[in-house]
Amino acid sequence: MTFGNVFAPKRLKGKSVKEANRSKLRVVLLVLFTIFPSSFIASQNGIGSNSMRTCCRAADVSSIVRQSVAANTADWKAQPLYSHVERETKNKFDSDGQVKSSQAKTFQVTMIKGSPYYRLLELDNEPLTPARKQQEQDKLNREIYRRQNESSEQRQARLAKYQNDRSEEHLLMQQMVDAFTFKLSREEHVEGVDCYLLDAVPNADYRPPVEKARVLLGMKGHLWVDKAGYHWVKVEAEVTKPVQFGFFIAQVKSGTRFELEQAPVGGVWLPKRFVENVNASIFGIYGMRSRQEEIYSDYRLLSQQSDAHPPSGT
Repeated sequence: MTFGNVFAPKRLKGKSVKEANRSKLRVVLLVLFTIFPSSFIASQNGIGSNSMRTCCRAADVSSIVRQSVAANTADWKAQPLYSHVERETKNKFDSDGQVKSSQAKTFQVTMIKGSPYYRLLELDNEPLTPARKQQEQDKLNREIYRRQNESSEQRQARLAKYQNDRSEEHLLMQQMVDAFTFKLSREEHVEGVDCYLLDAVPNADYRPPVEKARVLLGMKGHLWVDKAGYHWVKVEAEVTKPVQFGFFIAQVKSGTRFELEQAPVGGVWLPKRFVENVNASIFGIYGMRSRQEEIYSDYRLLSQQSDAHPPSGT
């Protein structure tokens, strides 16, 4: 069991469904700050300046939260309508913090008959050799053929698997209703976008009903919300105290951090960068320290035709 598996939805690479250690939908970024105003607890104690008090009085925090939830939900639902290029870099560290392994991959991600397919484009920042490129093209062709000719039962099972993964994300999102206490901190500019900055700390009375939500007990974070459209511009979260998983088999420690950055694509906001730094241990003996960064680019709205016949290259 790895910490990445606690959050990561599954990914379709090649011709079969495989579990990935990383989330394209970045569950934690979806998880961490989707809350409802009925459970929102806003504290304005300790605000220093008069201008800040005016800011917090003028801005209805519960309204910010409510509209942020609506905007983020719409963005999340729209993501499967787009193909994109995804560059993934993974580093693992030894006990001294030195890199012991590193790997980078770039994928073309598109939907084929209702579920995603990851086609390898680059390996360790180098273009594929002609032979490897042809292998990946052959894989794609076989997968298109397989999905076009699968039985109704096979198609239903494949789509159910994909939808169940997304439903699991929603389940975790719903746990945010009770997991955090929020406060409107201030207003900030993030890459030219006017934002509300919300701070979040754990709710001491929260009791996670599912194992995957346990990490929320030891996390705090920040959310930057676009003032114009209430989209998520940036999310930061970190583990501040150790949290046990899997009957105390695994422990997530301080130093585990997540960062998400999003940008407008047409009328929605979609991920452009996600970073996960993990500090964990297994059985209290085996340490796991890693860093994974994902860069998203070249979003393109899919059509009915491209869903059946994804692009042959980038």
